[in-house]
Amino acid sequence: MSTSRKPLIAFDQSAYSAGTTHAEALRNTLQLAQHCERLGYHRFWVSEHHNNPAIVGSAPEILLGALTALTSRIRLGAAGILLPFYAPFKVAEQFNVLEALAPGRVDLGLGRSPGGDGNAFRALNPGGDGDRLKFEQKIRELCAWLNKDIPGNDDKLAGLKTLPHNPGKPQPWLLVTSVAGARSAGELGLPMCFNYSAEQSAGISEAAFDAYRAAFRPGAFGEAPYAAMMAWALAADTEEEARRLFASRGRWRTRLDDGVREPLEPPETALAYAYTAQQRERIELQLERNFVGTADDVMRKLHRLADNAGADEIGVTAWTYALQDRLRSFELLAQAHQMCTLP
Repeated sequence: MSTSRKPLIAFDQSAYSAGTTHAEALRNTLQLAQHCERLGYHRFWVSEHHNNPAIVGSAPEILLGALTALTSRIRLGAAGILLPFYAPFKVAEQFNVLEALAPGRVDLGLGRSPGGDGNAFRALNPGGDGDRLKFEQKIRELCAWLNKDIPGNDDKLAGLKTLPHNPGKPQPWLLVTSVAGARSAGELGLPMCFNYSAEQSAGISEAAFDAYRAAFRPGAFGEAPYAAMMAWALAADTEEEARRLFASRGRWRTRLDDGVREPLEPPETALAYAYTAQQRERIELQLERNFVGTADDVMRKLHRLADNAGADEIGVTAWTYALQDRLRSFELLAQAHQMCTLP
């Protein structure tokens, strides 16, 4: 078992808590990024979701623009831009602007999930779909633009340039939850981030990492396989406190199962709810895929998970009702990461 400390990624989804405002949720993300930079995290990534009252980060490229001015060392990125909805040329321009503002610090995570419910998908992509082959073609086009090439040597695009030009370029990543997605990342020659906590990822993490490495083809954005393991991880000073804080997410999950999309509720409200036996079982199932407890215990599990799959970096994300609890969780995990040794 490796005892090396892997770089840490902090990932935030701008969770929205009942009784606050959407603006507060977004400003909380900015505050968390500055906090994570001080704590020594290697990357800070933000997400793209639509029409989800619990997650209000709908425009990661704009949040990242603010973060370029509020940070100075930490790498910044999207996890991710939902490329099926957008023209690769425009995405390349947006991230070239970010690269100009934060040279050498910009990651461009790419995903093809719907990013919301069916209505949001139709509004963002009328008449479109999430076909994997079309998605991969868009990635190749985007990478060409980022590399200052003309996609497919298309004569009709001769003379077209994505501006601004910079000495460096953003680093694309592919975000995956399946073996097929991991294989695509390898074939495209991109770093991969695997979402361990996604329900569709259950039981396939090691197979996905193996498929990625076997399929990898060196390219302009990666000379060798490089991959991160992302997990939902919440730490507190005691296991009991961590479980109490997790109640907000557990309650949100059971409501989502009933088709109810609402903000996070306070832990006390969530704990007071009269759950059915099926709902309690659902929450316990969540705890099997989410890491909740003391920081030492959570970090040991994360390192073991990453080592078993051969991940190069560890990513963590968490929702809490109160910002201070989220700040404390990321702080505790960073401290435990510095002290972590494995058998």
